[in-house]
Amino acid sequence: MIYNPENSNGEHELLTLLHRNHEKALEIIFKRYHIPLFYFAMQYLRDMQAAEDIVAESFIKFWNRRNDFECLAAIKSFLYTVVKNACLNQLKQNKRRAACHKEIEYLSGSPDELFADQKMIKAELLHKLWQDIERLPPVRRRIFKLLYLEGLNSFEVARALQISVDTVRVQKARALHALRTIVKQRL
Repeated sequence: MIYNPENSNGEHELLTLLHRNHEKALEIIFKRYHIPLFYFAMQYLRDMQAAEDIVAESFIKFWNRRNDFECLAAIKSFLYTVVKNACLNQLKQNKRRAACHKEIEYLSGSPDELFADQKMIKAELLHKLWQDIERLPPVRRRIFKLLYLEGLNSFEVARALQISVDTVRVQKARALHALRTIVKQRL
């Protein structure tokens, strides 16, 4: 079955592909909603990387529940709801983090001591994070390093590794998810 958006049965064909676990359906839906969802998330977060991460994770959640949808309107609604909720959670988390930083600053005393302590803690956290990155599967680790350490964008990484941009985005989302899970387990 070949999806044709011009066909009046296009939605039905797309949903059939989706229910048959055909990745082409994910690609079509991704192309249709990725950019609007990104702009939607940016309105909340004003942080490009966080917005991109949230949108990528929303597509993973969608794919995991792909058989729950009977129409494109339900898919669109689901994606926007997931992104909105994730953005609101991110904003709450940022607010809590800021409050914790203020409390630590107040309790720590001297700004010089605080500065040194922050640098030490940051160095230790970065070391642990680097170890976690090295434990990622090889392809995922390579994509993560190209994106975050070498500063390439998804299109440049796809070109360098001769893979699709969608693969880069999915692997990036999976890497971030794995790293977040590891960090949460430490807390």
